[in-house]
Amino acid sequence: MTPLRLSQLINDPRGPGMILPTLAVQELRNLIDALYWNLDTPSPTLEAETWYELAGDEDLRRSTLT
Repeated sequence: MTPLRLSQLINDPRGPGMILPTLAVQELRNLIDALYWNLDTPSPTLEAETWYELAGDEDLRRSTLT
């Protein structure tokens, strides 16, 4: 996932509650990976931790449905 796409998702006014359930599985996992790497920087994006936790919850929710 590009930094631009990550920024677009994090700054989308609909928020993670509306966006995360709409992502394809691979896009969700790419987002989780991009958020992880963003959090490992000296200046992570302000909302990255919240998005990371919620994206992980969404991935877990989906894995329990199968």
